[in-house]
Amino acid sequence: MKMPNFLIIGANKSGTTTLYNYLKQHPEIYLSSLKEPHFFSYGYDERCPIAEISPITNLKDYCALFRQVSNETAIGEASTSYLNHPQAAKRIYSCLPNVKLITILRDPVEGAYSKFLMEYRKQFDISSKQDPLHVFEQAVLTSSSIRMNGLYYKKIQRYLQFFNQEQLKIYLFEDLKNNTESLLQDVFLFLDVDENFHVDKSLDIYNAGGIPKNKIIYNYLEKSRRLSHTIKPFISEALLKQIYNVYANIRNFNFVQPPKLPLEIRKQLIDIYRDDILHLQDLLHRDLSTWLE
Repeated sequence: MKMPNFLIIGANKSGTTTLYNYLKQHPEIYLSSLKEPHFFSYGYDERCPIAEISPITNLKDYCALFRQVSNETAIGEASTSYLNHPQAAKRIYSCLPNVKLITILRDPVEGAYSKFLMEYRKQFDISSKQDPLHVFEQAVLTSSSIRMNGLYYKKIQRYLQFFNQEQLKIYLFEDLKNNTESLLQDVFLFLDVDENFHVDKSLDIYNAGGIPKNKIIYNYLEKSRRLSHTIKPFISEALLKQIYNVYANIRNFNFVQPPKLPLEIRKQLIDIYRDDILHLQDLLHRDLSTWLE
């Protein structure tokens, strides 16, 4: 019975899809074709609702995700809900005490806004003339999930109650964006695979955000994307890449850049995240002052 020996645990909107697609290219790494099985975070919790997903809820189906593992050294999956869910760390430890954990963290204000835009796209009405900034400002005041989403230090501490620091690799979104090769080499070393392998970065942004100009086109593309997950195991990587290129080109044509987040709203969120950022800065020994500006 094959089980993963590493997990990408989050965070939301921090480049985990891009990392997943990079690691999937490595011949010594096996990643489940279902990117987010959410096995260790299934079930509803008001602090971390898992919406619009079909999680794997039993061990038999979870193990089936890794049935095709052959000689790969690193076996893993990526579920961003694991960082948020209050019981995930304990559940993972009870099943995989020696697992290696990878997380990417992003400026929590940017992450909160990006996550909001993802939800906004699902409810977008082209005729409503609804101002996303006004909706986001109201959400900041009323939604506990938005306010808690960027409290990374508290969430990492849950993992450090069960796992030692050598099992946990914490990267920043800026690392993935600006120092991709160095980050990947470090990940490969962490996973005990060939660190000199070079990935194809021709599709650098696998999950970029924006606001759709046309809701009908957006809905059609989303249905097509979900269908692609069903047929993915039955088509070649080359064909899959061609399909994705068509999808990405249409999606980008249909998207416009979201309005820039006003300084007043950013300050509101920074006040919420400030103490957590300072604790995280000490833990990582990284300068996070730009997150407080």
